[in-house]
Amino acid sequence: MQVPVSVLSPGAVSSRPTIKNPVQGDPQATDRGMKYFINFNCIGCHADNGGGGMGPALSNTTFIYGGQPENIYLSIFQGRPNGMPAWGALLPDPVIWDLVTYIGKLSNEPNPEWGRTFSKSPLSPNVEQVPAEQVTTSDPWSSTKSFSSGQKP
Repeated sequence: MQVPVSVLSPGAVSSRPTIKNPVQGDPQATDRGMKYFINFNCIGCHADNGGGGMGPALSNTTFIYGGQPENIYLSIFQGRPNGMPAWGALLPDPVIWDLVTYIGKLSNEPNPEWGRTFSKSPLSPNVEQVPAEQVTTSDPWSSTKSFSSGQKP
């Protein structure tokens, strides 16, 4: 593939790859991606539902090599330094794109306050939480519920 491995380039010239997600809009792609994420043991490094562990968290909007679908695809296909193996020789493109779709769904924060922990005087802000029964679904953010005043997580 003639695409950059890194988003870093001299002169701050954008070198964004022009790859399109062929499964975008397929309602089953997210569910297939979740199954692949579990079956290929992505949870070994990125934790269940991409919470992060030995590998970086995938459940937020900050990605080291770019959060656009094409950059996530390249991270899986080419691998990345410091631990991300290259899967391009082992996985067919449709499988990688299903994984990209699932990771994109995970990284779609429900609102700007999601996952932020800070203190506000006199009360903490309303924070949303995913119920335990929804954690292992392909769209965990669809079932968030707000804490009422004084309710603890």
